[in-house]
Amino acid sequence: MEARDRTIVIKIGSSLLVSDETGKLRMDFLYHLMNDVVSLRARNFQVVLVSSGSVALGRRYGARTPEESLTLPQKQAAAALGQPALMAAYQNFASEHDMRIAQILITRSDFDDRKRFVNAEDTLEELLKQGIVPIVNENDTVATKHLRVGDNDRLAAKVCHLVEADDLVILTNVGGLLDKEGRIVERVDHLDESVFSLAGGASGAGTGGMITKLQAAEIALASGCRTHITSGSCVNPVVDAIDGSRVHTIIESDITPESARHLWIATSLDIRGFLEVRQKSLSGLREGRSLFPEDLLKVTGEFDRGDIVSISVGDQEVARGIVAFNHHEAQALLERRSPDIFSVLGYRTRPDVVHKNDFAFV
Repeated sequence: MEARDRTIVIKIGSSLLVSDETGKLRMDFLYHLMNDVVSLRARNFQVVLVSSGSVALGRRYGARTPEESLTLPQKQAAAALGQPALMAAYQNFASEHDMRIAQILITRSDFDDRKRFVNAEDTLEELLKQGIVPIVNENDTVATKHLRVGDNDRLAAKVCHLVEADDLVILTNVGGLLDKEGRIVERVDHLDESVFSLAGGASGAGTGGMITKLQAAEIALASGCRTHITSGSCVNPVVDAIDGSRVHTIIESDITPESARHLWIATSLDIRGFLEVRQKSLSGLREGRSLFPEDLLKVTGEFDRGDIVSISVGDQEVARGIVAFNHHEAQALLERRSPDIFSVLGYRTRPDVVHKNDFAFV
């Protein structure tokens, strides 16, 4: 398997970004945050930001009602007003460092619908490949109660799954999870009821408290990602957390992002199709290469791009994988065996039927 850069998802809360008193952006915080992003990228880290703040910032330009009292249309209007201003601020700081950013707006249905999930996954992968920093936010301008992920802590944890992140850094206005004596719990190896009992309520301009941060950590752990809960009110909030030079809470995962992904693929019960491959292809697949059209002998079942398929040699299932084409396209590639994907499908894409990173032996 090819080496990959360490990937970090940074979640920024509204209370750090936007002043309660003035409704303006805290430019000193943004300055330190973006300096950290630059430092991490110089060390070959891939960085994704999950940023709150659009609603809190948009209230400055629209209804000055307290955020907790906003109606849904007022909140959506505030998000529409605040999001451009928020992105403009990020863009200004990024431009100072000759760094490119991109905006990704997501709703819960993007995670629930497999096609949309794969599209979001591919978009983030391509942005990171091009050296661009994605800035993700829930699409509050259209999200309703039933379409929301819920809060940006959990959104950040779900993004960790999308990008196979190694670390989730949740920046907050406290130094970490506090024990009953008010001391920071520096390490959590198991998230159990005793840990959750330490969590308090929401504060400031944010919509989540420590409980949502622990719930986010629980989601991140399942994808092999460790979580850092740390103060954003310092000069190098993210770098200090990653380097361990500031006391904060680290919630460890006992699996890697790669092993978590492979385990999910290998144990999935939602098999939508079947690919029979050539015996002579098996050794190459075991050595870690992708599955290509020339490996195929037979395509059965009805599946879409992004579905999990069973891969067999003869009657023996040997692997499972996330397929890159639907069943019509896979059948067309099988029949034509052309190296020119465009001539078969009418559009350009990579030739892997199942990419090596989406392949797990069973």
